Amino acid sequence: MFSLNPRELERYLKRMGIKMEEVDAAYVEIGLRNGDVLRIEGPAVALLRLPNKILVYQVQAQESSVKTQKRQVQQQTAGGYTPTDEDISLVMEQTGATREEAEQALKETKGDLVQAVMLLMQRKKAGSQA
Repeated sequence: MFSLNPRELERYLKRMGIKMEEVDAAYVEIGLRNGDVLRIEGPAVALLRLPNKILVYQVQAQESSVKTQKRQVQQQTAGGYTPTDEDISLVMEQTGATREEAEQALKETKGDLVQAVMLLMQRKKAGSQA
């Protein structure tokens, strides 16, 4: 195995058409399929922009800075799912949506945070293209 200094690595990637940037991230959250959330505090994040418009994010962190947040039991009412204030706030923070939009998206996705965020981002993108 050979080692490259950071400058050599950058030149090598540039020749391959790959641009590398540092992302100034305070934390990273990863929504797991079971509803839990991995929260990584103070990670080192690198963004690689590949020529075919694919983005690769590399996240590095100390094991002690990774926490798993268990999904809260969903609240149920006679009318179905009711989102928690914490879930609404999280969706609002991630998408810039209003409280009403975030709440509606959570109801439509039956509390799936990742799907609610994706739904709102798709709507925002569709609205900006119209």
